[in-house]
Amino acid sequence: MAVKMDKKELKGPDLFHSVSDRAFHWIEKNAGAVGALFGVLIVVGVVWVAYGYYQSHVESKAAEALYAPEAELRKAETSVREERAKAMQELAGLSTKAKSVAKPESVRPVDYAKDFAPLVEKLKSEVKRQGGTKAGLMSAMNLSSFLLQQKQYPEALTVLELVSYKPSYRDILGGFYLMHQGLVFMENQKYDDAAKAYQSVVDAKNLGAFHPEAMLKLGVAYELKGQADKAKQTYEKVGRDFPGSEASTSAQQYLRLLELKPQQG
Repeated sequence: MAVKMDKKELKGPDLFHSVSDRAFHWIEKNAGAVGALFGVLIVVGVVWVAYGYYQSHVESKAAEALYAPEAELRKAETSVREERAKAMQELAGLSTKAKSVAKPESVRPVDYAKDFAPLVEKLKSEVKRQGGTKAGLMSAMNLSSFLLQQKQYPEALTVLELVSYKPSYRDILGGFYLMHQGLVFMENQKYDDAAKAYQSVVDAKNLGAFHPEAMLKLGVAYELKGQADKAKQTYEKVGRDFPGSEASTSAQQYLRLLELKPQQG
């Protein structure tokens, strides 16, 4: 049986040819402009690839430069830890009478100035040199965490200030950076700055995984600033927005303690 075609279907090929002819005529007429456009696109593509390669090379060189001073500090930390562990084992093996006369220095405390300070300064110098790279930022964050453990709070803040590279708040590194920055500010009693860091996390839609903890820490910052009402509202919001989370459980505990404060006063 023959297939019938309506007028639109019969007209379709003519319309296609008409449009394609006009397009080809336009390209022919504007060949110079079209060629220039393709040329620009090619140049942009080449530049983008070259820039990516350059950035990769810069990051690789930065990581290489940071490796040696980082390794030295890790080695020193391990050495001190093992020395203390050995001394404690020896002390534990002594008799009760021997323990009573054992010298306190048989298990010496960690001496930051003696054990780590020179190596920290060496690593800080390299972090500053590589401060414009992602590798420099990550090394600064690791060193800052180490300094917090050693209770060197101002020094931990100084290390973060050596780095000019700032990660995008759209990716996970940006979230880790802001959360760590907030912690360092808190330890240095810079509660306004800490609140700003945590608020930046809460406001960043792509950092949702960090929101419960960031909002909880934001409440703590408000409380330490003496803004009890804001702290209370923030703790309550953590409970509403993230029920069942660890942050929510902590928020309820902090809220109860906060409500007890006026009664204790």
